[in-house]
Amino acid sequence: MFSAQRMVVICLVITGVIHLLIAPEHLAHAPAHGLLFGAIGLAQLGYVGLWWRCFGPALRLPGLLLSGGVVALWLLTHLVATPFVTESHPLDWAAVVTKLAESGAFLGLLYLDHTGAFGRRRGNPAALLVRSAALCLGGGAMLWGTALAVAPALPQLAEAPGHSHDGHDHVHTDPAQAGYAVAAPPSEETYAWNLPAGFPLPYVPPDNPMTAEKVELGRLLFYDQRLSANGTMACASCHEQGRAFSDGTATPHGATGEALVRNSQGLGNVAYYSTLTWANPVLTDLERQILIPLFSEFPVEMGITGHESEVLARFQSDPAYQARFAAAFPNEAEPYTWGNIIKALASFNRALISADSPYDRYLAGDLEALSGAALRGMDMFLSEELECHHCHGGFNFTGSTRQRNTVFVEAPFHNTGLYNLDGRGAYPPNNPGVAGVSNRPEDMGRFRAPSLRNVALTAPYMHDGSVATLEDVVRQYEAGGRVITSGPYAGDGRRSPLKSGLVSGFTLTDQERADLLAFLEALTDPTFISDPRFSDPFAAEAQALP
Repeated sequence: MFSAQRMVVICLVITGVIHLLIAPEHLAHAPAHGLLFGAIGLAQLGYVGLWWRCFGPALRLPGLLLSGGVVALWLLTHLVATPFVTESHPLDWAAVVTKLAESGAFLGLLYLDHTGAFGRRRGNPAALLVRSAALCLGGGAMLWGTALAVAPALPQLAEAPGHSHDGHDHVHTDPAQAGYAVAAPPSEETYAWNLPAGFPLPYVPPDNPMTAEKVELGRLLFYDQRLSANGTMACASCHEQGRAFSDGTATPHGATGEALVRNSQGLGNVAYYSTLTWANPVLTDLERQILIPLFSEFPVEMGITGHESEVLARFQSDPAYQARFAAAFPNEAEPYTWGNIIKALASFNRALISADSPYDRYLAGDLEALSGAALRGMDMFLSEELECHHCHGGFNFTGSTRQRNTVFVEAPFHNTGLYNLDGRGAYPPNNPGVAGVSNRPEDMGRFRAPSLRNVALTAPYMHDGSVATLEDVVRQYEAGGRVITSGPYAGDGRRSPLKSGLVSGFTLTDQERADLLAFLEALTDPTFISDPRFSDPFAAEAQALP
């Protein structure tokens, strides 16, 4: 009996110490996750202290919760996607050791319980195992539910580096090489945002504060084709400034010619998004999202995986970049790391603020900025009959919005009746929406509503670029979904049982439709698409040559 008690104590000491050691790292980029690790670690070590002072029946239940219950929690969060924890997590040494130790503590407690160490001997071992397993699952579900209740009040957890789980984009790269093994200490932000009235400060992660030097380095990297493995593709290849940083194609191709399945989204005001891809609720930080186009292999985009050192050397040997890296990361002796490249690219993306459309000038007091048609269209847009504003609301015209002082982070996704392949709401198998992450049937066809700022410049539309014009989009919502009469995707999206109740259809006259389109076109920001701070620096250099 003594040896079983000792095994339980040793196992819980090991897991408690590991949880406390890894908590600060997770706390830096995902407070909800870090706090949970810290709380579990303290509880496990506290249990060990109580064990030696008052060993008895009262310790049976908390012991099982702190061993088997935590293992059940781990399994739940790996089998079911949640906004609190990623769907998957790499099996590093900490995960393996803690789960083995917690399982050992659970088995030790079962043995002690069966032998009567907690007051009375249990009867049937099989019945004991069933009761204890049920208790652990209940305890894990209770911890999971508590964590989910607390998580919305904290910044959301982003994807683990190198794992996108967005249905197709899987990154295989070394997190330590990418600069994410240990979060950098936060520093004070000195960047001048120059935001107009009504625009809040964007959320910026504490380990990557904005600086003008990082933004400028990120701008060069964004437009540099040398950032792809074969030197043929830059970030700007799929995100053109004149198209509000979209690309004008239904779906793009990677550096090797491989077709992607999702439409390239515009990057205006991406700093305000609470989620960053079409259908991944847990990918919330630009620093993690940028890993996908750089390193993904399924499909290949920039194609860097396997060529990391080669690509990095291109910038390390360039005198112009040497000065830029030194200015952006002045306290680092060797600033040429993938972690710093990602931080610079994220900083440039956050700097892409669009806030000077005719609509913005109208709100600022220029009553002539919007035409009569656009004003009528705005009234329709905000009406309960059309319900556009429910999915495209707020200053950034999307429900997926986070700012500096956000307390409750919303991450809505919607099924708009675009497909209904089987009469039960099925979408094409290569593009199932959030269901590709969550594995929940009810998430089929749910995608994030993008911002409507500069929407007139970002055709074609929808997650797969399957709707050609803005007028086609409006007509689709008028119909309450899309009908495809032939081909492999034939079906009546209007009748999808999974379609959002907000997409119920409405009736417009030709004049009303034109007015609504006039308002959507008034969200175009001509300053943004011509701003030299966001333009191609290499094009400017080429024009300057004799």
